[in-house]
Parts: sequence; structure tokens; C-alpha cells
Amino acid sequence: GLYYTDNGELKSDVMEEWLLSRGTDQRFTAPYTSAHIGRVERMHRTLMGKARAM
Repeated sequence: GLYYTDNGELKSDVMEEWLLSRGTDQRFTAPYTSAHIGRVERMHRTLMGKARAM
């Protein structure tokens, strides 16, 4: 699988090792540009909205 991140706080050797141990590649967009991974950001917004409504 693939894991996309915006090169922010989740960029670390520990995170990379953890993902690789699970067969997942880590890919980066430009730092702090969540618009590059818009589909994921929309899903987060939807999930957070539902969580707040509980």
C-alpha cells in the first residue's frame, strides 16, 4: 500500500520503519500542503465532523 503525508510532523525514521514493516511505502507531498492530497483531507474532514456530532 501507499501512505501519503505532507512532509510535516509524521516524517520520521520510526514512522518509515513502521510502515515498511507492514509493506507500505511512504510518499511525500510538499511540506504543509494538504491540498495535494485532497481526497484524504476531505475524508478526514467528513470523519471529524461525524465524530464531533456524536
